Amino acid sequence: MKRLLVLLSLLLMYGALNAQEIFTVVFTTSDDGFLNVRSEPSNKGKILTTLAMAFHGLGDGILIEKGDQWSKVQAHGKTGWVYNKYLGYQTWYTGKGKHKLIAGRDKMPLYGEDYSGENRRPLFGTVPKGTILADDFTEENGYYILWTAHDNLFIRKKDAIVK
Repeated sequence: MKRLLVLLSLLLMYGALNAQEIFTVVFTTSDDGFLNVRSEPSNKGKILTTLAMAFHGLGDGILIEKGDQWSKVQAHGKTGWVYNKYLGYQTWYTGKGKHKLIAGRDKMPLYGEDYSGENRRPLFGTVPKGTILADDFTEENGYYILWTAHDNLFIRKKDAIVK
């Protein structure tokens, strides 16, 4: 019984830690403009996809787990590992803001800019419930907006919590 209680406590603690993860967009800083996303944290891992340089200030992947030499990322619907030497990132949470914007549901969608003029925002990626998205954001037309140098990310107000 004691072992079961210890195991349950560890699982709850792990869940609480995961719920506080901070949302970060990633991109490459390599000279050729691409960074391989591999199936394992090694140059021998199969290449699943690539990260591109920040386009107009926004990367094309999401940081899942930061490691010492390799980091786990989500890009183009794939999850894999990238070498940190060529990894750049942008985080919207500084810990200094007045409020926190938090993902309010599991697999909460993040949307990118709509350049078609038809008001259809493309899906950028998803984050788990409880992920801290930002403490620096604005609001407009039913969305919270995370600003970059040019492109922005949009979160539907009904999908997020402000604390």
